[in-house]
Amino acid sequence: MRPFYFLFITIFIGFTSSAQIEREDPPVPNDPQIKITTHAISGKVMDGNNKPLEAASVQLYASFNGGKNDSLVAGMLTRNNGDFRFENFPHADSFRLLITAVGYGGWQKIITPQKANAINDLGNIVLVGQSSVMNNVVVTAQRPALQMGIDRKLFSVDRNLTATGGTALDVMRNIPSVAVDVEGNVQLRNAEPQIFVDGRPTILTPDQIPADQVERIELITNPSSRFDASSSAGIINIVMKRSKRIGINGVATLNGGHPSTYGGNLSLNVRQGKLNVFTSGSYNQRSSRGTGKTLRTNLDNGVIENYFNQNAINDGRRRFGSLRFGVDFFATNRTTLLATQNIVKGNSINNEVQDQQYLNSSKVLERYGKRNGNGKDEYNRYSTQFNFTHKFPEQGKQLTADFNYNYGKSAENSGITNAFYLPDHTPYSNAAQVRNTGRSNNDQYTFQADYTDPFGEDAKLEAGVRSYINKQQSYFSSFSVNNGQETILPLSNNYAFREQVNAGYVSFSNKEKTFSTRWA
Repeated sequence: MRPFYFLFITIFIGFTSSAQIEREDPPVPNDPQIKITTHAISGKVMDGNNKPLEAASVQLYASFNGGKNDSLVAGMLTRNNGDFRFENFPHADSFRLLITAVGYGGWQKIITPQKANAINDLGNIVLVGQSSVMNNVVVTAQRPALQMGIDRKLFSVDRNLTATGGTALDVMRNIPSVAVDVEGNVQLRNAEPQIFVDGRPTILTPDQIPADQVERIELITNPSSRFDASSSAGIINIVMKRSKRIGINGVATLNGGHPSTYGGNLSLNVRQGKLNVFTSGSYNQRSSRGTGKTLRTNLDNGVIENYFNQNAINDGRRRFGSLRFGVDFFATNRTTLLATQNIVKGNSINNEVQDQQYLNSSKVLERYGKRNGNGKDEYNRYSTQFNFTHKFPEQGKQLTADFNYNYGKSAENSGITNAFYLPDHTPYSNAAQVRNTGRSNNDQYTFQADYTDPFGEDAKLEAGVRSYINKQQSYFSSFSVNNGQETILPLSNNYAFREQVNAGYVSFSNKEKTFSTRWA
């Protein structure tokens, strides 16, 4: 029996050893291997107006082993500034990025492994809006005519139908807290404000800016340190239209009125890839006719000495044309370069006729007079602007740099003739004549760089530098004309001045409960 047991134990041990050796051999894998590498895919989702699109759905699909079907490997919603980013996703044969949002068309892109195995920034991704009609009900929305900002009031011009075909001055006549007199002088808080165009100084007056080219007007009654502090009344900032829609877009308007009032405006923009080219041109003509009547009684210690009556007729015509063009270059999804050029040319003619009567205390005509006045002025205005804007990933954090050059010249000529006659139409005295002539040149240079860094929702740091140069020359001559001979009058002048301001600022704003503070 002992040899039998010994043989049985030997066979059992050999079988056990053989089974253990077979378990140690690893099985041959049939499934695909997933290797994790360090790579990323990022971008920024924008709408058709080049504004960040929040909460858009971004999905990343991967295809393995040459398969026709792909699998979802990552997904997220875009942040409030439109950004998205995927990191450390599996290695695959190819990837498909799909972006969708409610009310917008979908967007997708195939990414090869060579591009996916590195940090790949897709830049700005624009989703085209789509409208739908459901059961014959169309849902639309309009911006309110008045919006309240943190430090300004914003008035939308497209809601102001009375200003169509007019100028920025016509728009201001309908803005509360802004007063415009019959001569076109603008007052804000009972003082003369500064007029800015796109946030920078200008040599244009509001009546030289077509209303059809204005997007909105901002009233800044308490300017921060980044603005010029030379005006206590505040700033009126005129923001011009600049379309950034994808493809070719255009808007044309025509207007007419009585007497001899007509005009039109044409705006176009073409956006393809990283370039957006825009232009707008307008022409305006306005004619006017006014009448006036004056009845004056002259007293001396309460006793009537004489009377003076006057009737006046005033005819005027004003023409001007405006051309504005520029280009946006979207260098990256956060960096934009802008160049614009604005040209304005115009003239105005004014003729006035006055009939005057001088009567004694018994209202008997002693003499009468005729006054003829005429005037014409012409002006040319040019404005060149270069702008650099870089927006950081943090919401509201940005760096801007601007250079503006404004150049203009004008010329005017006017004359007045006064002739007086006796009741029998014989001359009472020699006719009095005055001739005026003048011209002016103006150059403005502005360079400004600004940095804004918000600390959450309740604090903000602002810093910047600014250099401003203003050069102006003015010539005015007034002559008295008698028997063909001209004599220069003391009203004549000739002056030139140069102004230069170099400044820097640092401002920190903080909000605590219901109070806000600012240190600058």
